[in-house]
Amino acid sequence: MMKEVIYGPTDELVALAARRGKLSFRDDAKAIAIQSANGIDGVVIFDAFTTRGCWVSVVSNGSRRWITRELIIKVFCYPFLQLNYPRLNSFVSVNNADAIRFNEHFGFQREGVMRKAGDEGEDLIVYGMLREECRWLPERFAGKIGRAAL
Repeated sequence: MMKEVIYGPTDELVALAARRGKLSFRDDAKAIAIQSANGIDGVVIFDAFTTRGCWVSVVSNGSRRWITRELIIKVFCYPFLQLNYPRLNSFVSVNNADAIRFNEHFGFQREGVMRKAGDEGEDLIVYGMLREECRWLPERFAGKIGRAAL
């Protein structure tokens, strides 16, 4: 089985992401996942929707090769094109070096620090991405500054 992007069932994907990531999500959570012959390799959760954006969380099975270009493009098309949001937000524990690298690799910008906001009293780094900064969107949709993805 090749890897396939799936959109549901939402409740099951959100529950899986919550267990794997030891996270909790709001009731408005939506999910996009990648599935292979081994099961669900990764889940991207969107929640805390406002009129200007939402928060995104990423949870994987721990492997390094789970993500696909198709998933990346669909993940960024959802908030920026389907919902027409101008921004996407993320926060990461200062102790999670892998997640910090992940956010910065995909183009999120550090916007601030929430002091002692983490589950263990650690600081959280606030990340944001504006639609025009997203290099993963087709150029004609983004008001672009980055390279074309398609």
